[in-house]
Amino acid sequence: MKIILKSELTTANWAHGTTTQLFIFPSSATYKDLNFDYRISTATVESEKTKFSNLKGVKRTLMVLEGTLELEHIGHHSTILNPLETDTFMGDWETNSGGKVTDFNVMIRDENLNAQVKPILFGKKNTLSLETEKIGFVFLLKGKMKLNTDADLEAGDSFQFEAMDEINLLATTNCTLIHVVIK
Repeated sequence: MKIILKSELTTANWAHGTTTQLFIFPSSATYKDLNFDYRISTATVESEKTKFSNLKGVKRTLMVLEGTLELEHIGHHSTILNPLETDTFMGDWETNSGGKVTDFNVMIRDENLNAQVKPILFGKKNTLSLETEKIGFVFLLKGKMKLNTDADLEAGDSFQFEAMDEINLLATTNCTLIHVVIK
């Protein structure tokens, strides 16, 4: 298991806002070189209208964290995403967006992998056990929790785990987390 604290992350600018890489595999890979198997990040979109970058060979799952986002995938489909709703699409689709938002992104380049991204809300003093068939990732969007009773996590922190890891969470406040399963 790998714990990633918000204080350890770096935020960079992009054409229409900022992006924060939460996790990349393998760790030697870079977004710029598109040589990752998968990458997990958050981003802000600070322009009302944007055109997505062409990311050939990348399958994307995007979840809105704050705001409302209209997505138009030319020749494929259109959708409107409200907080905690997702859309999955190919990175080389011509995609236009409307709306200023904060989002959560999972990008996969390994054609043998797929991502499931879902929100989990649980209340103060509740416990939650997580398992995964292959690779799991949790981003704490809101709240505070204890991980396996010894690590304190707060909003913006995350952790990556694998099938053999035992994951037990205790909410110390009301929590919203984003659970990713990559298999």
